[in-house]
Order: sequence, then structure tokens, then C-alpha cells
Amino acid sequence: MSNSQEQSLDENVVFLPVTEASPEFLHCEKERQAVEGLLSAGPEAFYSSIGTERSGCFLSSEEVSQITSWAQDYHFNPLQAQGLENGEESSSDTNDFCTTYCPTHSDVPTPDLVLGWPETNPWVPKGSVTVHTSPPAEGEPPVREVIRRHLQKASQVIAIVTDRLTDGAIIGDLHNAASRGVPVYIILNQRSIQENFTLNRLRHPNMQVRVLGGKTFCSRAGRMVVGEMKAKFLLVDLETVIHGSYR
Repeated sequence: MSNSQEQSLDENVVFLPVTEASPEFLHCEKERQAVEGLLSAGPEAFYSSIGTERSGCFLSSEEVSQITSWAQDYHFNPLQAQGLENGEESSSDTNDFCTTYCPTHSDVPTPDLVLGWPETNPWVPKGSVTVHTSPPAEGEPPVREVIRRHLQKASQVIAIVTDRLTDGAIIGDLHNAASRGVPVYIILNQRSIQENFTLNRLRHPNMQVRVLGGKTFCSRAGRMVVGEMKAKFLLVDLETVIHGSYR
């Protein structure tokens, strides 16, 4: 539990007011209510809630359109709230379980690294950082070439996190590495998969793919919106990390 959470349990603690100008400002109730209105009633309700402060709107018009199109009803499964005691259903009243304010009450377990993971000594930073640009600087190789060289030399493990993976040559390098016995772990963005990708291109016995969404916002009215996973990095043999994008 964080210090702020512990302090909130102490009735004698006096919290100083936090304004939007404060670096520690994280939550704005007015903004949360505006998002609630957006999910429940659409853009007009959102812009109405922020009134004449349109110039200081915390969401761009593109973000408003995206959230509107991504919003959906949350379908609660009552079985998730039922417990078992000695093989029988518990006597707790599931009607008291809030199904709208915080419906996602447990995380999805992270899958085991069933393909194996190299055993190495604790990683010691070597302090070596190389910056590549796209297009490349004079005399420097393209970023795509750098990535492919690392993939083709991999001998222990490859781990990729990216919003989408569509480069046929890169996918071919991953298949070749998997065929050499190198475990390949990939995490992809769920919405990008639905729109622009087929998982059939990443099928291999030595390749494990997991599809994730971004953070989920659930409204009190039973509406929810799932964001996008935008992280991008490549780990090769627990020695090299490549972060960024060449697109």
C-alpha cells in the first residue's frame, strides 16, 4: 500500500489542496464526469459538460471520436462473483456486488513462459546506448537492418512488445529464429490485430503470442472503453534492448 493510501486511512491527516499547477496533480473529478458523459451519451454530452472551456479541452477531437467508437456495454458474469465453500456456493449475497463502478475486480493471470527463459547472472548495465534515426544518418545503417541483424544472430531468446507487426521480412526472421530453437515471445495490441493483422502468420511451435489491450475505463453507468497498448521494444538474448519504431 502506498504512503498516500495509508495516510487516507488516518482521520487526523490533513491533506494540502492540490491544484492543476501542482506536479502531483493526477485526478480531476470534472474530467472524469466528462468522460462518463461521453461514454453514456456521446460527444454532445462531453462538450456540454466542459462548457465554454473548449479551448482547454483535455481530449482532442480525434480522441473524442475514438472513445465514442470504442465505447461498449460491460457484460457482467454473475458467476464471477460466486464463491465456493466446501464444494457449495457461498451464502454471500451477490446482489451487493457492484457491477458498474469497478466490474473488473481481478487481473488476467500472466501466462507462463512455457518455451523457456535463459538463466543468466543478474543483468549489469554496461552503459552503452546507440541512437539510430529513420531515415538513417550518413554512414549509418537503417533501423530495419539493425533489427534484422539482431534477430538473425539471436541464440537464447527473443521478446517483442509492439502495437502491430506486419513486416514480412521481420516475421520471416522470427520464424527462422524459432526454427533454430530460439524461444520467441510476442505481445501485440488487440485492436491492431483485429484491424490489420492475422495471427496465422505467427504460428510456430517455438513462438508464443499474447494479445493485450490498453488500460480499461469503466463508468458507473455500465459502459467501458479499452485503450490501446502502445509500447514498442525488442529484447534479444537478455543483452540487447531496442526501443522505438522505424515506420
